[in-house]
Amino acid sequence: MKNKIILNILVVYFLILSIVLVIQLSSTKTNAIEPLPSEITAEDKLKNSVVLAINSPVVIVNEKQYLIDEKDSTLVPTIDNGKVYIPTKLLETAFGANINFSKQSKETIIRLDNKAIIFVNNGTSINIIDNTSEETINIDEEAKIINDRFYIPLRSFADIFDKEVFYNNDLIIISSIENLFDPIEEMDILEELEKQVKQLPIVGNSDNLRHLLRREVNNTNKITKSNLMNIETLDVFLQQKKPVIIKKTNNYNIYATEGFIEVYFVNKDKEEIFSFKVEKVNNNIKDIQITNDRFVISYLDNIVKTFIYDISDRENIKTMEVVYNNGDFYKNIIDDNNLYIVSKIDISKDKEKLPYFAEYSYKDNIITGFKEQTFSLDNIFYFPDMNDNQYTIIFYVNLYELDETLCNGAYLGMGNNIVINDDIIYVLTSNSENNNLYQFKATLDGIRYMRRVFIKGNVKSLEMDKEKQFLKLSLEDEVIYYDNNLTKR
Repeated sequence: MKNKIILNILVVYFLILSIVLVIQLSSTKTNAIEPLPSEITAEDKLKNSVVLAINSPVVIVNEKQYLIDEKDSTLVPTIDNGKVYIPTKLLETAFGANINFSKQSKETIIRLDNKAIIFVNNGTSINIIDNTSEETINIDEEAKIINDRFYIPLRSFADIFDKEVFYNNDLIIISSIENLFDPIEEMDILEELEKQVKQLPIVGNSDNLRHLLRREVNNTNKITKSNLMNIETLDVFLQQKKPVIIKKTNNYNIYATEGFIEVYFVNKDKEEIFSFKVEKVNNNIKDIQITNDRFVISYLDNIVKTFIYDISDRENIKTMEVVYNNGDFYKNIIDDNNLYIVSKIDISKDKEKLPYFAEYSYKDNIITGFKEQTFSLDNIFYFPDMNDNQYTIIFYVNLYELDETLCNGAYLGMGNNIVINDDIIYVLTSNSENNNLYQFKATLDGIRYMRRVFIKGNVKSLEMDKEKQFLKLSLEDEVIYYDNNLTKR
């Protein structure tokens, strides 16, 4: 009997030992296939995450960039009394929430994840209704209306919908993972995210582009008329077999004849001897720019062609560069040694047409090089307050270092108010009295976005001051000066 009891105890002992061993082996196997924390990539962390920044209209959802409100670039997250507030429109854009706002009761109903959340303007409580129950909770921060848009405290939203919020300076990431990033070890990743969410959104893929093309666009801006004579009537004058003056500058009078463009130097209101002439391919001339030793002419011949001539030796004029692009000519600007060629493409007419350019290099009037590029969607940018339906293409050429790479950039909905000072490009976009002033820099790698400022009011003009030290923006009731960092002076 005693031996039987001992045997049973041993059996039970070995049974327990076997179970423990099986559990340990199972645990070891499970741990072996789970990625270590160091192996989790930033892409993994950003899946099902929403990235935003204070005072930025851009939001990144599942690694794709959008606007919080595609029709209002002034709608941004903000801080009030030390608390972060988000516009309810963000929840619709980022999470697919259904938002209803009542102007009469000044309350907003948010429907998401089988819950209905009712916020009241300046209210200190929230009603939460799900499929089985209804409750009211008190909150420390009040929901409020800011600039006629309904805002709610981010913390209240996160608590109700079980979201984790990661903060790093102005950067905010909403996800389901606690302590998503290490602010020290992953600082480079966070800085890159903040840069993406604060700058212009990238179109990036055909889905985003189709989304943009569905928008109702304010296309009130018109292409600026050329400062040349009305070229459409030029043929009539040329039939008289006499040169027709088509442009005057401080130092030159420029004439068109049947076969040539003739340039005369003006000295004390008198034309001196004939300076030089270049072949005129056709009469559809769009622009002529001239310096002491460079002559630039653009004309339309199915596509826009821009010729750059070396005229330093008036007896031996040389073709230096020819640039072709498929846009409609807007303007050429020469500032210091730099030529900026600005063109536009109306995407509403041909949605499959992407910006294109080709460049021919010459030496002693002989072609020595050729480059071409079609802009893909992932290197086209669009402005948050897109106010026209055109790609704007900027080519940047140093007139005295033509062997350098031709720099370029393509933007969607740029608008028409452009000022250039050396290698800095300023662009003003306007939607009613809401204006954004953007700054770009022309580099050997292309046109690089720098920063922007928001301006409220009716803008009358944008220009550089006479000394070209400050940017001058004139409103109806004031004049604002900005330095190179777009800081008010």
